[in-house]
Amino acid sequence: MILFIAKVYKPWTDERDSSKRVASIDGASRDYVINPHFMTDITTNTTYGSNLKYSDNFLDRREKWSTMIIDKTPANIKTYMDATPNSNTIKLPIYPNNNPTKTAVDTTIQWATIVYADRYNPDPDNKCWVCYIQGAFKRREVLTALAIEDVMRLVRSGNTTTTFTSVHNFFSTSYKSTNIIV
Repeated sequence: MILFIAKVYKPWTDERDSSKRVASIDGASRDYVINPHFMTDITTNTTYGSNLKYSDNFLDRREKWSTMIIDKTPANIKTYMDATPNSNTIKLPIYPNNNPTKTAVDTTIQWATIVYADRYNPDPDNKCWVCYIQGAFKRREVLTALAIEDVMRLVRSGNTTTTFTSVHNFFSTSYKSTNIIV
């Protein structure tokens, strides 16, 4: 399974709070990096590609599914679901307190915990918001010193060997320190 960039057409409606991530002011679509691990009920949309339900955190029973229309066909999505990345983790340069004037700190996370990545409007070619799951019930949205295309590139290329001092384990809330992934 591997992340991919998709044009998300309005509405991307969140059933929990009825908010829309693709607002009418955004135009017809908006690019997001999305994770096929968070998808279900994928059907063909003859105009755009696919209709599907997407969860911001399927591990939390309180979370409702959002409805989305994207530019990828169900066959494209199946290809992303069947893809094997080179590494389980990626290193994201995250700005402390989401402040782009501070120096970004490299933080290693499991890429499978990434829910989505969205462009940072003031500087979309160099920064993006990344939302990921930390533990079973906590979502974090962080500002990174990467464009969404760079996040995709890191997930696809991976690291053959990386040393890091923290990792957020996707399937448990346990915290590990000073690990080496080979």
